[in-house]
Amino acid sequence: MKHEPYTYAKESDFLKDLSRLKGGLPFLDDRAVLNSTFEIDGKIIRNRLLAQPIEGGDALESGAPSGRTIRRYCDLAAGGSGVIWMESISVNQEGKSVPRQMWLRRETAEEFSKMVTKIHETKKDTIVVAQLTHSGRNSNPDGKKLAVCAFENPCLPQDNFRIVKDEELDMLREDYISAAILAQQAGFDAVDIRACHGYLLNELFAAYKRGGKYGGSFENRTRLLRDIIRGVKAKTDLTVAVRLNVTDGLPYPFGWGCEKKDVWVQDMTEPLKLVQELEHLGVSVINVSAGIGACTPYMIRPFDRGNNLPDEHPLEGVERLLQSAKKIKETVPSVCVVASGLTWLRDFAPAVAAGGIAEGWFDLAGFGRQWIADPAYANEILQGIPLKKKCTTCGGCMGILKKGQPMRCVNNRGGQGCEI
Repeated sequence: MKHEPYTYAKESDFLKDLSRLKGGLPFLDDRAVLNSTFEIDGKIIRNRLLAQPIEGGDALESGAPSGRTIRRYCDLAAGGSGVIWMESISVNQEGKSVPRQMWLRRETAEEFSKMVTKIHETKKDTIVVAQLTHSGRNSNPDGKKLAVCAFENPCLPQDNFRIVKDEELDMLREDYISAAILAQQAGFDAVDIRACHGYLLNELFAAYKRGGKYGGSFENRTRLLRDIIRGVKAKTDLTVAVRLNVTDGLPYPFGWGCEKKDVWVQDMTEPLKLVQELEHLGVSVINVSAGIGACTPYMIRPFDRGNNLPDEHPLEGVERLLQSAKKIKETVPSVCVVASGLTWLRDFAPAVAAGGIAEGWFDLAGFGRQWIADPAYANEILQGIPLKKKCTTCGGCMGILKKGQPMRCVNNRGGQGCEI
């Protein structure tokens, strides 16, 4: 199917295109299941809608959340999401992707605690997840590119990069564990050890040609993620989650999750092996994603227009993400699985989300760009009313962030970050 923007006016037109997909997507008009509760580690989630992490770029210079940051998340809590998976929080200065990215450390822990308290006061049973990260190749802590890479990758930009040493990765493990301890003290309900979108932990998965203890074998390439999780489990009582790339969309040996001879053919062998090991380590939630922002952004978030338009229909991108979630759920049924990529579906997203949950493909339905356009999207879906402000998947919110400006919706006045 060739790439086409969203044009569906009738359900019959949408279902017709669904029938053209190789694997297909679930669909259920009755969205009652989205109002059902779900339990993770004794925590009751009031509904099945999850706000995915979207970078805000509006923290204070110290790394503490700003008033604007806090307002965004309180608006989102009031909007009804059962889970708020917060945007990337760096574990050290070097790993920040933008100068005004949040950074959790002793000096900012009190401000994070105040933010989480305000979110819980807004909607007391909202589950709040801290996404801990090191941006790796995407590091830009002072407004100047500082790419910290697992290996040299000719598929990606090469400007101002260096290869991180094993000793640095050993120290980075401790940074993650320290940040997780502070996250628990700040009142977060869960912590995500982010391993997606080409950031450092994800990039290590494809370090086939790297030497030392973090490269070569599957065990070495996944070592740092596993060691961090062991440390977090030993030092905290937090629910541990991983937002995980199941495929990078890059050719071997520069990406993972694809067949060695054909980059267009997904190979889930290693990702499924990894999720089994994560389950054994006590990971409770896998948030499924794919793609590298610099070259395969359509795998992360199917879109209608912008750079790097793929030679595939956006429905196929949604299908890839949801079929991947299904395979992971089948492999580790005891783990909570979060689906991604639903925003592009607009009016039909609730039916696909409901179908996926009812049929056991995944447990929680994740929406990212849609909550940027409308932080009340969850209440609207749960009330069975049409979305008042739909994301048009134009990429404008991401474009603004790349220019160093705080993220906002460019089309919907009153969306997240807009001045009202």
